[in-house]
Amino acid sequence: MPIPRRTPLLLAWVAMLAGCANFPGVSPGTSVRELEARVGAPARIWKNPDGSEAWEYPRGPLGTETYMVTLAPDRTVREVRQVLSEEYISRLHAGMSRDEVRRLVGKPRDISFSALNDEEIWSWRYREWKVRDMELYAQFDRATGALKRISRFQIDLGSDSKR
Repeated sequence: MPIPRRTPLLLAWVAMLAGCANFPGVSPGTSVRELEARVGAPARIWKNPDGSEAWEYPRGPLGTETYMVTLAPDRTVREVRQVLSEEYISRLHAGMSRDEVRRLVGKPRDISFSALNDEEIWSWRYREWKVRDMELYAQFDRATGALKRISRFQIDLGSDSKR
């Protein structure tokens, strides 16, 4: 019996989802080689003053998780954090730079601009308390790059008005 043409795409999609589901399985002590073999290259690497590095793994653009993996100076995993969460979002405040926001909650899903308010607007999708689908917006002053405000909205992915 011939294999339907969609089967390889479906299998690739299932494998990708399985990889995402296993990401939190990366634990302290994991080598940098094993980390890269399991989850690939990071979207960005942040250097820390103590010689450690934070590797950023956004699971977007439609994903609701971003992981920051801290590598110790000996190139082993020290810590794994899911930063699109209340714990980290609550640390956002007016006056932060774009880099500070990105380092705290990761790469935005989308970046748009408002000519009316001269703002750059970053957005992320996340799960509030692992229950509600939410949108987070960070509005930056385009001239200074400083965070002006954040806002959050619950989204209903099943609603006809959102399609």
